[in-house]
Amino acid sequence: MRTGEGRTGVDELRIENTGPGGSMPRLVRDVMSAPAIACREEAYFEEVAELLEERDISGMPVVDEEGRVVGVISERDLAHALGGPMVRLALRRHSAVPLTENVGDMPRSTRRAKALMTSPAKTVESVTPLDQAAHLMLQHDINRLPVVDEGRLVGVVTRGDVVASVAHMEHAVIDLTDPAVLVGTGDLHPGALS
Repeated sequence: MRTGEGRTGVDELRIENTGPGGSMPRLVRDVMSAPAIACREEAYFEEVAELLEERDISGMPVVDEEGRVVGVISERDLAHALGGPMVRLALRRHSAVPLTENVGDMPRSTRRAKALMTSPAKTVESVTPLDQAAHLMLQHDINRLPVVDEGRLVGVVTRGDVVASVAHMEHAVIDLTDPAVLVGTGDLHPGALS
């Protein structure tokens, strides 16, 4: 339910924040996707694009070599970087740090997730109330939040998850002990995806 208009079009969001049976507040862990699909910061653009398409997701967390979330990358980031002027016009991306180079002119070794990701990532814990996560998404105009418990990536909560929760759609039972699914070692031989 929207009330008021702000920078993101919403000043206040009210979610009936109760869990099953209406007894306890809904938490991020009640609606998040897990295990998380993520890429390493050294993953090539092409690897990221393939994974997004293969998993039918629009973005994912980016992790460093220790598995800490260092950013988020989306199909919009890739489309903006890899597309021509018409794609950029269609996206009308508003970024504080626009891509200054034409990706085609970048050496292949530098076309990595870390060059496009939004960093630092906004994150939540699995026990964060869902309405707080929704407010964070609206406040920062973002579509997904990595879910981190004790420094470990355990899932991702998206605007779609929040909407499904508001619509009282069922969510699969998840196991928070499942490790994140990581791709993008950046070890491909130089001509593999040129």
